[in-house]
Amino acid sequence: MTEVIIVGAGVLGLSAAFAIAENAGPSVKITVVAEHDPESTPFSPKYTSPWAGAHFRPFPSKNPAELKDYPLARVTLSRFKELAKTNPESSIKFIKGTEYFGAPDRFYQNLTEGYKEGIDNFRVLENSELPPDVKMGTEYDTFVMNSPHYLVFLYRKLRFQYDVKFVKARLGSLSEAPKYADSPNPVVVNCTGMGLMWDGGYDPACFPIRGQTLLVNPPTGNKYENITVTHQSASNEWTFCIPRPLDGGMILGGTKQPYETDEAPRPEDTKALIERGSKLFPELMKTDDKGKKYFDIVRVNVGFRPARDGGINFAVERRGNVTVINAYGAGGSGYEFSYGVGHKVYQLLVSLRSKL
Repeated sequence: MTEVIIVGAGVLGLSAAFAIAENAGPSVKITVVAEHDPESTPFSPKYTSPWAGAHFRPFPSKNPAELKDYPLARVTLSRFKELAKTNPESSIKFIKGTEYFGAPDRFYQNLTEGYKEGIDNFRVLENSELPPDVKMGTEYDTFVMNSPHYLVFLYRKLRFQYDVKFVKARLGSLSEAPKYADSPNPVVVNCTGMGLMWDGGYDPACFPIRGQTLLVNPPTGNKYENITVTHQSASNEWTFCIPRPLDGGMILGGTKQPYETDEAPRPEDTKALIERGSKLFPELMKTDDKGKKYFDIVRVNVGFRPARDGGINFAVERRGNVTVINAYGAGGSGYEFSYGVGHKVYQLLVSLRSKL
């Protein structure tokens, strides 16, 4: 029997466990070691996955790393189509996605590889369909989900259907992971967001991208219940709304602040989101007794997308009797890449098992 220790219980770690468990079955013993898990609340901003808006917004590949990684999203897309049908409790739901660009770059204008491949009902909008100050728009079928629900879905499925063991622990180095194995030669899967290294510290190629969004309770029957819309302005501001299925409200975002690590919500970011949201998505606002429009803000979310120069690290390392499969660095594409990353880890594991 092969023993696998997965470090990290964000969406990549849970997806790696899921892909291995459902494909390898009982021939692989899986333990997940993590400081955070989906049922430990309140969530830390450093536990990024529960804070995610978690919609699929494809984008054209602008560099070799993006060209390398975009097929992972298509593997995820295929698996999510199945889960949406067989497991509605996962919260995965397929709806329309629309994007508007105030100043589309050449990659979007040319529909460069990675944007429309494998995307159902993808089309470029006619000029007559574009709002003011928008130069280009696209529409396609996509998915949304209620990210905390989806994480709990994976967590419980792993625990109770696949008998995956979970250990709550904070590791100072990846070299501590093998002590949680019974076998002298386990495989360690490194799904730590920022790339925890064997001797401690983190991958210097990794960096956080701070994101702040608003979880709002919108009016019932609003026009965005079955569509997710993203506006990219000419000044490169991103404003989006993402419905959260299973009565999870609406995510209004957002910010992309590389290398920033402020965990507290910033009032100036909240103010900017309200100002942009009120112009672009007024239908998500309620009206008080005096006729004043307002967003019914349930919570201000802050999380840190774990990005990496060069894209996701899938390097395989040998550390004495231990084999390490790295699988981290998805940035803001954690959910889009999630099952694709998990399946890649499974494929690497299969190739390694013949050598172990």
